[in-house]
Amino acid sequence: MTNDFEKHFFYKKILLDKSECKIWKKLENGCYIGTLGYSEENVKILYELLKSFAEQYGELITMESASEELALYQERGKLFIYFDEQMNPVSMNGITYNEKNDSVLFASPDNRKLNNIYFYGLSTLHSYRGKGACSTLVSFVKEYAIYNCFDFIYARTDLVGSNSEGIMKKAGMEICKENGDIIAEWVDVTDTKGDYRMHLWIPLKEGLYLVAKDGAQFADGNSRKLIGSKVLKEAKK
Repeated sequence: MTNDFEKHFFYKKILLDKSECKIWKKLENGCYIGTLGYSEENVKILYELLKSFAEQYGELITMESASEELALYQERGKLFIYFDEQMNPVSMNGITYNEKNDSVLFASPDNRKLNNIYFYGLSTLHSYRGKGACSTLVSFVKEYAIYNCFDFIYARTDLVGSNSEGIMKKAGMEICKENGDIIAEWVDVTDTKGDYRMHLWIPLKEGLYLVAKDGAQFADGNSRKLIGSKVLKEAKK
């Protein structure tokens, strides 16, 4: 791909493609980037990749939940896969379009409706971590977003001890803050367990900005210790 027209055409093809499995790029290291559509066989692949994600958060991953997630990608997103040299799926970046959240408002000066890509699920098999697979997928999806004219990309990750924060920062994403404090959000992981997360984003158009929504929680920008909600912060002024 030597010019912007070819890149627009290439990434638009990916956006519109609904193939069960499609390889889009062979990498210099002999590995591949592809996408998976919905099929029973692909549910099994996603299930194995999600189990590595579940180890960190203590979530219960079942074939049913994997099937529901793959259907979500098929309906309003895309499942990008990193294949090793033997075409084994070893890493994933599942994205959804125009995902909403409870703590951060992304906006533009003219108040137009913004189109976003959300990193719904990043995961790499434990045996393949540290080889740059996930970083490669994140960079690829960033170009996918740019050439399909999305306004911004955002993701949610652990407030403390994130495995993916460094990967996303490497791609140019920044922690969502207001007045130097991190905008935090409580997330229920199971019926009895949860933790605080934060958002990272990268605007792809000029002039975009963010503000914390009412009820959002805050954490200190340095220590990451919780401060309180936006309502409490406003009341103290």
